[in-house]
Amino acid sequence: MIKVANKRSIGILGVGKCIPETLLTNEEVEKKAGLPIGTIEAKTGVKKRYIASESETASGLSAIACEAALNSAKICSEQVNSIIACTFTADYVMPALACKVHQLLGAKNASAFDVMANCTGFQVGLNLMSDRLTSDVSQSYGLVVGAALQSRFVNWSDSSSCMYFGDGFGAAVLGEVPEGYGFLSHDTLTNSSVYESVRIRGGGSSFPMRPENISSNLNYYEINGMEVWKQVVQYQPKIIKSALAKAGLSIDDVDFFIFHQANMNLISYLMGKMKMSIDKTHTNVAEIGNTAEASMAIALCEAVQENKIKSGDVVVISGVGAGFTYGASVMRWWAP
Repeated sequence: MIKVANKRSIGILGVGKCIPETLLTNEEVEKKAGLPIGTIEAKTGVKKRYIASESETASGLSAIACEAALNSAKICSEQVNSIIACTFTADYVMPALACKVHQLLGAKNASAFDVMANCTGFQVGLNLMSDRLTSDVSQSYGLVVGAALQSRFVNWSDSSSCMYFGDGFGAAVLGEVPEGYGFLSHDTLTNSSVYESVRIRGGGSSFPMRPENISSNLNYYEINGMEVWKQVVQYQPKIIKSALAKAGLSIDDVDFFIFHQANMNLISYLMGKMKMSIDKTHTNVAEIGNTAEASMAIALCEAVQENKIKSGDVVVISGVGAGFTYGASVMRWWAP
């Protein structure tokens, strides 16, 4: 029988990341896409990105990020009760990436499943995991990993989509924290009217992997970049304010923001729109590109490691993903 806790605060106990070693420069991408040198940085703020080698897998790189998070939290894989992998780039169409990560970690006491909310994935995973741990006291620790091995879904000669993406993996361990700390609220919103604006059609049941589809552009990113910009600046501030209101807080109460790293220009614009100093957020998109589901996890890991977040800080983690889905989580950071 599941035991339900009346009051149980859940927060993040450890973070980890994994960035592949293979560097892909803007100049290399611009040459492939026939773009003038300097175009990518001017339009997106991205200076470079890293991509997985042919021998590397999403599960293997995810496991490295997870092991780093477990070490950060000072627990072992056998103590983990639940694993959520947030991804659209699993090793296979099925089974779930989380199950392979479970196997690689030796997390024999954990359940495991995937969530696909695209670039909002890590925030959605945190939402689901914190709710699960809050309601079921038999669950001590949860592991959420954002996995983006998307370089294999980018047509590097397509100037509309080649500018943004890199590969990356980030993870967080969740568990009980003192009362008043940890997650205070979550909120999500979907605007499906722009469903087609960012997509990869190949491999879906409408465009299965048949010979006539293999060599087509169906298997690569298709992006309407201007629509993405319009969506983010309209809806992301709204979802952040809504999540804060649930916690009885306002924008002025926030000490630090962790955003999906879509592009540097967009993050700067968003912070300005909310009348927040850029110093109140951490960015890495210039150095590693847009790492999709992993971007918020990696940014959080780096901010923690660089001591930009201190115990007691109100932190907002917010993303937007294809579909379009928006999410925001509000937490009071706890550090022992």
